[in-house]
Amino acid sequence: MEPHPFRRPAERPTAPPDEPRLGKLRSLHAVHRRYALFHAGRGALLLSFTSIFGAFVAGWQGFLLSLPFGLAGSSVLAASALRHRGLRIALHDHGIVVDRRQGREVTVFDGVDEVWLDLDRTSTPLGAVVFLRGIRLVTHSGEQRFVPVEVTDGEEVARWILLCCSHPLMDEARRAVRDGEVLTFGPVQLDRQGLAIRGARVAWGELSLVRLQSGRIALFRGQTVFPWRTVRLDRVPHPTVFAKLVVERAPRVERDDVWAAWTG
Repeated sequence: MEPHPFRRPAERPTAPPDEPRLGKLRSLHAVHRRYALFHAGRGALLLSFTSIFGAFVAGWQGFLLSLPFGLAGSSVLAASALRHRGLRIALHDHGIVVDRRQGREVTVFDGVDEVWLDLDRTSTPLGAVVFLRGIRLVTHSGEQRFVPVEVTDGEEVARWILLCCSHPLMDEARRAVRDGEVLTFGPVQLDRQGLAIRGARVAWGELSLVRLQSGRIALFRGQTVFPWRTVRLDRVPHPTVFAKLVVERAPRVERDDVWAAWTG
């Protein structure tokens, strides 16, 4: 049977103008001051680290060689903070309005076809730390909208988008899998028997462990030390639906506390 994404083209309705369909205003969200301070601190830390590391390895010559890389990295982080100046998000019952200095974007949840996470993975000596920067929405017409969640009560913005755009697909996805259909999540195909990742297939019963980590799902086959494959949750559409289907069919599951609330 041919694989297909959640919604076929015939199931994508043509919607009337957006703003009258937004519904009641739920909350307003502006840029959090800690967001700008966080990125400024990261930039200063990156600049200091690269310069000190270069000086430690190769003296003053290494310091001078590494300085441009540190300045470039810190400039990127500073630009990211400046890009969100003036940002204001209005969360409604049936949609979201994102006001930026560049203009306004109105998105009605009924017009959303795909939901993608935008994750920032930062490596530290103690391991990777994952931050949710925003959510990318793809409409039925193919237009992409980015909703930053690094705002006041950004968790509520992300939670409401996922609840309204991804959660309603859960019953449909379960029914499709039970009926023997193949669901496609980016590079992953999932069905009643198992899943395939870029052509490499595994049956559900062959998985010794599924571990939900920060921003990814590790799949273990035959042992629980080295993952057979890892799926990053920012590389699949409707990641909470995908994770929930995997959790429901895997023989053994471990979860980080952060992602347990997202996958039920």
